[in-house]
Amino acid sequence: ADVGKEIIRYYNRAYMLNPKGLVTASYDKTHLVPFGEYVPLQDLLFFIEKLTAEAGNFSRGKHVGKSLPFGEHKTGVLICFEILFPDIARAFVANGADILTTITNDAWFGRTSAPAQHFSIAVFRAVENRRSVVRAANTGISGFIDPAGRITAATGLFETTFLSAAVPALTQSSFYSRFGDLPGLVSLIAISFGFMVKGIKKIMRRSRQ
Repeated sequence: ADVGKEIIRYYNRAYMLNPKGLVTASYDKTHLVPFGEYVPLQDLLFFIEKLTAEAGNFSRGKHVGKSLPFGEHKTGVLICFEILFPDIARAFVANGADILTTITNDAWFGRTSAPAQHFSIAVFRAVENRRSVVRAANTGISGFIDPAGRITAATGLFETTFLSAAVPALTQSSFYSRFGDLPGLVSLIAISFGFMVKGIKKIMRRSRQ
């Protein structure tokens, strides 16, 4: 928490520790869970306070894509549901991350299909950016995903165990890392333009009749 004169701010923060257990860097979560880690438009939605009594009151981190150095490498730490957002992973890679890490509390999912779905999303982030993804979940599923999206190791749910592995640390930029969603946006514009031209031609034909 950051303490000011009268304001105390809380952050969902990941720390980088060196082999001696000393903190060398940290990252504050930048994409918070609405109604879980904060209540949006809290002044206007005061009437739902009782429904969100257990919601956190975290502040948003200020540095999107802040990669944490360790040795000769850097990792981007996606905290919990940040792994859902391709732009966050891409920002880490743009800031020099050669490995992506995701840490999460999936305990509240219980023994449902949600932990597996949450884990599978990390596969997309690995493939998009051609980066290894290391995932640590307090109740599982933890595991390793290589830059091609292959799951090389994974735990089960609610089991006491550990995993250790060497993972590739790639530095080249993938097509998605360089251009992001631009191809999709261009395609959307082209399709919209095509429909517009078709509509104009149809109107012109009717006006000639």
